[in-house]
Amino acid sequence: MSYSHPQLKLLLLLAALFLAGLGVREWRMGFPDAAERLERFDREDPPPPIPPAPRLRAAPRWAAAARPEAPAPPRAVPPPRARAPATPPVPIADPRPLDLNRASAEEISRLPGVGPSLARRIVEERDRRGRFESADGLRGILGMGPKKLAALREHVTVGE
Repeated sequence: MSYSHPQLKLLLLLAALFLAGLGVREWRMGFPDAAERLERFDREDPPPPIPPAPRLRAAPRWAAAARPEAPAPPRAVPPPRARAPATPPVPIADPRPLDLNRASAEEISRLPGVGPSLARRIVEERDRRGRFESADGLRGILGMGPKKLAALREHVTVGE
């Protein structure tokens, strides 16, 4: 069966739209934080305005002449303080493995190598697809590579 020239143009246009949709879906899966920010872009309330700083008025000249000035004692300049480097919170070590089907995002984020955003994606995947059958169910989550999954196997379990 042969298609006419306008029909071929329409088929090519539909194929291009389909491929563009696939590209957008892949981008959204690869960059979920950026996609969420883009969705909230025009819905966010602007931050409240910062109030202006109060203006300081100078004391009248007669007030300075009314009281005698006492000589100021010499001030010692304190040495500059060294700031301690910020250390990330240490995950709480629990000897029992964590149940992936019951744990909250906060509990999952305490696992070694798992941050809050990865923990949130794990919980979202569990809510979307249902309970995990094994730790291998984490394999399809963005940010969960084979090394991280191997390191987490001894710290997680899947309950009923």
